[in-house]
Amino acid sequence: MKYLRTSRGHAAAASLLMAASCLAGTVHAADAEQTNPLQFYTGSNNSYAKATLQVEVGLFDQGNSWFGNSREALGEKSDSWWESLIRPGLEGSYFLPNTQEIYGRVDAVQANTGGGLDAAASNAGLGDVSDLRVENAYAGWRSGNLFSSLGENFLDISFGRQQYKVGDGFLLYSYAGSGGDRGAYWIGGRRAAEYAGIVRMKTGGLNVDLVYLENDPISNDSTELGGATVNYTFNDNASIGGGLYTLDSDIDSRDGMNVFDIRGGVKPFAAANGPEALRPLRFDAEYVHEDRDDGFDAGNGWHVTTSYQFEQVAWQPTLSYRYASFDEDYDTLFYGFADWGSWYQGEIIGEYVLGNSNLDSHMVKLKVQPLEPVAVSLFYYNFTIHDAGDFGVKDDAYADELDLVIDWSVNDHLSLSLVGALAMPDDGATEHTGGDDDWSYVMLYGSIKF
Repeated sequence: MKYLRTSRGHAAAASLLMAASCLAGTVHAADAEQTNPLQFYTGSNNSYAKATLQVEVGLFDQGNSWFGNSREALGEKSDSWWESLIRPGLEGSYFLPNTQEIYGRVDAVQANTGGGLDAAASNAGLGDVSDLRVENAYAGWRSGNLFSSLGENFLDISFGRQQYKVGDGFLLYSYAGSGGDRGAYWIGGRRAAEYAGIVRMKTGGLNVDLVYLENDPISNDSTELGGATVNYTFNDNASIGGGLYTLDSDIDSRDGMNVFDIRGGVKPFAAANGPEALRPLRFDAEYVHEDRDDGFDAGNGWHVTTSYQFEQVAWQPTLSYRYASFDEDYDTLFYGFADWGSWYQGEIIGEYVLGNSNLDSHMVKLKVQPLEPVAVSLFYYNFTIHDAGDFGVKDDAYADELDLVIDWSVNDHLSLSLVGALAMPDDGATEHTGGDDDWSYVMLYGSIKF
């Protein structure tokens, strides 16, 4: 595994770590004096207004990118680059009679890429990139106890630029393009829809959302999505949900598409009378079917996941396995990053090479927590092309990948992550990229959030 080897990379990493250490002490002191140092208004009824700030920095280095393909056609090549993002904002809420709440948020994103060509080549021909634009700008109303028989905040209505997430982001999560002339491809700080109108209804374990979304792509190929999402939580150990959506798009293959989604999760032995050794066992699954009004270009995407936490073992290791499959005609829509491995599958292949279409993958994950603020995760991926001929290669075996992720939650405001990855090509990747060397990758990421 290679490390940040340029002098610039070493200096930047050292500076980030020094700043993080200093900030950790400063933040602890601030926490002792004031829980929300940026909150400038607090009302007698819990109304509030505060400034928000998030700063993210990523330092990246790779070896044998694109499996050793020189990418000469791009006219440039770089083994290292950096990304940063600054997100200042304002948010607040005001309470009305019956605990009704009016709330809102506005923020902007300053995204930057510099030092070289990112691994996706999104800034090819652009050099260093810096871009500032509004991210979130929405307002909403919650019903509080206005409909007391149906529960607190039975109704929640919001509109404006905002993000909308379904489940773990398998289908709906991120609606704005990042990278290119917008900067910060990996950090991807732009997720809000250009416009979203959302009506949420919640009573007991039942949640029903009515949504209308317009995405914010880098290109002019916009997509509008309307539909409904339903989720029912039986208890802490079981849930089931689904969604029906229809699309109107400038993209011909997406225009008129209808999407059906069903998902669920269960701990089948978690009940008090279940076998104690099997109580931590969990299963999750999601299935998406897509078709158009004319019945053409139907696509399917799905996954099944099982996990088990060894609760009585030191470091409480959790072992997970996931199989995911996507047809060659499956449209990825608006999937996004909810956690390591979901739904960018692999820090090399999933981030920079293959999307969740015409792909089958196996993932094995081991996560341990040696200290309360530190988590260590090890991933193994196997990637095969679902339909090799449609992808333009003869061999469907694409690549294997190993990822190591170390997360450190320094405090409520500061987090650091170190990622190392190694992708090993099979014949499909060699035919696709023209390279046959192992691709190594290391990344240091830091986030400060108030």
